[in-house]
Amino acid sequence: MADENGPSGREADTEERIRARAHQIWNDAGQPDGRHEEHWEQATREIRAESNMQADEGSARPSGHTGVATGLQPGGTIPANTPGATVGSIGTGGGSTAGNPTGSAKKGPRR
Repeated sequence: MADENGPSGREADTEERIRARAHQIWNDAGQPDGRHEEHWEQATREIRAESNMQADEGSARPSGHTGVATGLQPGGTIPANTPGATVGSIGTGGGSTAGNPTGSAKKGPRR
């Protein structure tokens, strides 16, 4: 917010970024005379769009909760008496039913 002493630090930083971008646009255009307002407006749009993208990215970050359901409790432990805690469940390295293997790897050439 500006006061009688000039713009705040953030506003001054934004204005400096716009000034630098407008200068770059002017250079890239071959340093034409009389188009400073056009270059300033283009630079302002670009810097504001860049600032909005950065703000959107910051607000899109999860704050501890990702919304993905898992079988893990907050401490990273699996709750007891759940399918994930029993032998042979997916992800436990089990792969057996009542102590018997559920399948075997085929050996030899495939036909």
